[in-house]
Amino acid sequence: MPSSKNPPTLPTVATHATEAHPTRPRREWVTTGCIRTTVTLVVLAAYFAWTWPWYLKQGSPSDTELPQGEWSVGVPPRAYQQSQLELEVGMEGIVRAPPLGVPKSLQRKWAQYSPWHPLDEYRAPPAGCNITQVHILQRHGARYPNAEDGQNYSRAVDHLASADKFRDKRLKFLKEYEYDLGADDLVPFGASQTFEAGQIAFKRYGQLVNTTQIPFVRAAGAPRVISTATNWTVGFAAASHQRYQPYLNVIISEEYNNTLNNDCPNAGDGTPEMETWRSVFAPSIAERLTKGAPGATLTNEDVFHLMAMCPFESVAKETMSPFCAMFTEDEFRAFEYHGDLEKYYKTGYGEKLGPIQGVGYVNELLARLTGTPVKDHTTHNSSLEFPLDRTVYADFTHENLMIAVYAAMGLFNVTEPLDPRHMPSPDHKDPSGQSWIASRMVPFSSRMVTERLSCVRPDYDGKQKVGTYVRVLVNDEVQPLEFCGGEDGLCELEKFVESQVYARSGGSGDFDLCYG
Repeated sequence: MPSSKNPPTLPTVATHATEAHPTRPRREWVTTGCIRTTVTLVVLAAYFAWTWPWYLKQGSPSDTELPQGEWSVGVPPRAYQQSQLELEVGMEGIVRAPPLGVPKSLQRKWAQYSPWHPLDEYRAPPAGCNITQVHILQRHGARYPNAEDGQNYSRAVDHLASADKFRDKRLKFLKEYEYDLGADDLVPFGASQTFEAGQIAFKRYGQLVNTTQIPFVRAAGAPRVISTATNWTVGFAAASHQRYQPYLNVIISEEYNNTLNNDCPNAGDGTPEMETWRSVFAPSIAERLTKGAPGATLTNEDVFHLMAMCPFESVAKETMSPFCAMFTEDEFRAFEYHGDLEKYYKTGYGEKLGPIQGVGYVNELLARLTGTPVKDHTTHNSSLEFPLDRTVYADFTHENLMIAVYAAMGLFNVTEPLDPRHMPSPDHKDPSGQSWIASRMVPFSSRMVTERLSCVRPDYDGKQKVGTYVRVLVNDEVQPLEFCGGEDGLCELEKFVESQVYARSGGSGDFDLCYG
């Protein structure tokens, strides 16, 4: 049995397709796919043979968490097992990502750096409805910091570690600490959550797949997105016992504008709002930390970067980072709100040119739902392979693009703009019934799933009517779709298409403003 507190991490599985490549002969791919999945399954078998005793030792699940505002490093992971909901899904044969050993309440205050978690238990469609087509838009899995942020994080650590002495025992680890995080790439935990997502997709929608209907998969061109897509395909194949082996059909370069990567040079990025909020919450934290580390000098930006070390180091090393213990629950709530502000004022409703960056994907979605050619003059590339006759589509992207898609579509449309000077109370709910919370909308491995359904439902005269409907789920939570008259989370397909006026009009001229 491993001597460490956590089991060995699942290795990242990354195979690359060629950008905008022509369709490959099926026979050639089956050979390559078989080799890939065989190697992956051997690795998985070794991984679980090695870690199974560790899981058995943990005993029964527990929802125990630390007292609010107290994050302890080195607590045995038994206290933080998966929730009962997750365990039930695991009993269906899903190979789950390993636990991080971090309280769930803390993980969900990491904003867009939170690991994926379901917002609700997946609900089957209403009686009389059958799913006929599925569209998955998924963010890449947990990653290392990007290169620029990593430099900032390392610099902030150096600033605090330069103290003359450490009066606060929570900071004493800095005496021998060395920053050693990688940059940009998927971490093993992110790979395992993505593999898990592929399994779940097959378990949930396998009835739509056969030898002639294999999921069509695309990815934006960043390596972490490509790795996410290929891990998803391996998870999907494994859940089907290798009967169906999807592959990455198209990689879209991020060197130019595309429907899976946000791009609008003239758009704001939320910097003024984030700076305003840091000036509100960070000074008192900087003062407290420098009292515990006399001689150190910290800026507001340093405080934020030190707080970001908690999620990034935790997902990278699959154990709670000592940086987590440096801050209280209320301070992490402020960190969370920083992420909410960034997403709202970068590609969300708070930026005039935010929603336009999601219009291309929405128009592609409408084309697939209706089986008609794409009508888009923003970011759709008509030279790339884009079939309209598939039952399962899976696209992999970044969180800023997903936020833009939500905003273009009309999801999470809060009635009041987010205030960069004041944070809502913990139990705040927008009057519309929606809350703008980044950890719920775009955690690592987040996914928006659009289901097309054929339903037999009562008509206005009481007679049974067969119709085509749309249902949208974000991280397993059914969205109300009030903008198209949703009932039970269902909109008639025709009304859903009609509701997407902004996308169908090409953003009402906003796309030209991005580059004018």
